[in-house]
Amino acid sequence: MLRPAWLEINLSALADNVHNLQSVLSPHQQIIAVVKANAYGHGAVPVSRVALGAGAERLAVAIVEEAVELRADGCTAPVMCLGATPPEVAPVLVEQHIEAPLTDLTGARALSEAACAAGTTAPVHIKIDTGMHRLGVRAEEIGPFCEALRELPGLEIVGVFTHFSSSQIDPEFTLAQLATFRTAVAEAEQALGFRIPLRHVCNSGATVRYPEAWLDAVRPGALLYGIPRDRGGLYMPEMRSVLALKARLAVIKPLYAGESVGYDRTWSAPHDTRLGLLSLGYGDGYDRLLSNRGHVLVQGRQCGIIGRICMDTTMVDLTNVPEAQVGDTAVLVGEQGGERIRVHDLADLCDTVVQETVSRFSSRLPRVYYAEPGDERVYNALAERRSLLSDAPLRDRANSCQHG
Repeated sequence: MLRPAWLEINLSALADNVHNLQSVLSPHQQIIAVVKANAYGHGAVPVSRVALGAGAERLAVAIVEEAVELRADGCTAPVMCLGATPPEVAPVLVEQHIEAPLTDLTGARALSEAACAAGTTAPVHIKIDTGMHRLGVRAEEIGPFCEALRELPGLEIVGVFTHFSSSQIDPEFTLAQLATFRTAVAEAEQALGFRIPLRHVCNSGATVRYPEAWLDAVRPGALLYGIPRDRGGLYMPEMRSVLALKARLAVIKPLYAGESVGYDRTWSAPHDTRLGLLSLGYGDGYDRLLSNRGHVLVQGRQCGIIGRICMDTTMVDLTNVPEAQVGDTAVLVGEQGGERIRVHDLADLCDTVVQETVSRFSSRLPRVYYAEPGDERVYNALAERRSLLSDAPLRDRANSCQHG
């Protein structure tokens, strides 16, 4: 690996998270692992393989291209699209057996025609708008919509779902959405004449807070990666963090009292300072808003970010780590020496959400995948893709311990 900055992905932690969630669900309740946006920056292919191997029954993506990538990797598990699927992609959905959301009759007709032309059926999930006012059939219109669906051949209705808008902060509205969904599903099933097999409403926030809404399946994304502030608690074990962001100190140099550093001279040294350079920046998805606000860990001690974060470089104050050397590992997300920087710490400083923070980590950052020693779940899940695994994080951890 040439790049002195990288993401470490602990696939054993991911497998544990899937197992821990499955342990609190009923046997009939499924896990739909959300792997959109390259599995929230973690890597869709290895994450999907390990999630399925650990007990998830289904996968969910946002766009058709993401589902096609999984099919190209040999994934045969059910994969559904959560986002809009234009009518012109209906033949691809049918050919690849990708489960589409039904949000209007135009799309439903396109899928019906594509399925009939291929001599097969198109698996679909009806999306009900219960108050998010994004995608979906309005709850009060679901009866006539489903009556129209009965006239369309070739559609296999495998699920019905909605999306909560405020599950982490507004229980009253969330429970109102759930009640609206239950009523709408009853009307849909009456119009269709059968029970829809899979009902699912819970994103990560709702999965943690509302066991009464687990229904037939839950759709965790951030929760599986261990990145929300609320990673478990009352209804389930705490989920483990899966991702760490690290970089090696590329340069160490003196900065004398009164000298400034970086673009726009936003930070000046109040005293003689040891300046450390890390070879990553906002071009890698490390947010520029962390300038002069965030910190990294070097030898287990906090070192503040100084000056503007550049496209390819981040500067840190090493004054409190006089023994730091070029080549030492700095932790930007993760643990070192008993200290920890969590994804939500970065999100809070940037006034955003954890999902944006991790999904912005660019492809310039190598992903280093590893399993904890003896974890056959990961080895078996990756099978012929074991070349993805690396022991580098274990070596790096040993080196870090030697530093103290």
